[in-house]
Amino acid sequence: MIKPKAILLDFYGTVVEEDEKPVTLISKEISEASNKSASLTEVASYWWRVFGELFTNSHGGSFQKEKELGQSSALSTMKFFDADLDGEKLIQKLSDYWDEYWGKPAMFPESNDVLAKLSEYDMPICLVSNIDNAVLDSALMHNKLDFELVVTSEDCRSYKPRPEMFQKALSLLNLSNKEVLHVGDSLRADVKGAKWMEIPVLWLNRKNRAMTDQPEKPDFVSTDLNGIIDVLEYFGVLKR
Repeated sequence: MIKPKAILLDFYGTVVEEDEKPVTLISKEISEASNKSASLTEVASYWWRVFGELFTNSHGGSFQKEKELGQSSALSTMKFFDADLDGEKLIQKLSDYWDEYWGKPAMFPESNDVLAKLSEYDMPICLVSNIDNAVLDSALMHNKLDFELVVTSEDCRSYKPRPEMFQKALSLLNLSNKEVLHVGDSLRADVKGAKWMEIPVLWLNRKNRAMTDQPEKPDFVSTDLNGIIDVLEYFGVLKR
């Protein structure tokens, strides 16, 4: 790996908190209304699995925004567990939760300091996020953040780990895959996607999760965003 000339930066779960309250709250309602005696954990696990499958198949002409995928997967989960709920009311509640939690996420404690240090050293950053534009705009405004380069799933009509978002980011930066460092918290979306593109990747393992058995492994691991500084100092990009 050569010295990174720019950072590809995931957003939710990396720079700001990825609040799972909407999924938990809706899953709880489905569990309590289910005619299959399903636990909260079973409902939430099923929902995430369906959500992930929809992500994989949503690209190009079949692309749907993340909010739409969330709604579709919620309805599928409600039907699978035979829950006595009003689908329209459930979707409206999910939409309200979505705007509240994902549109106004909290920053991680170290994020502002790390971003300030990267700015001080003129390190280019391209935000690369699996999110709808309107939701991301709201989140950036809420946290008073401004990134010159931003790539979203809605922009590219595809989601990480597919290559389109990474390709778009490299094009905006006018750099090759070996000249950047991708940083993200998802093994599936960030680590797998970056490694498929042969992009060096730093995995943010904030919750001390076990490494999965997927063949793609991160080049670096950190418990928070300060790991970017550690990597850049290691390569002499930033001064210790």
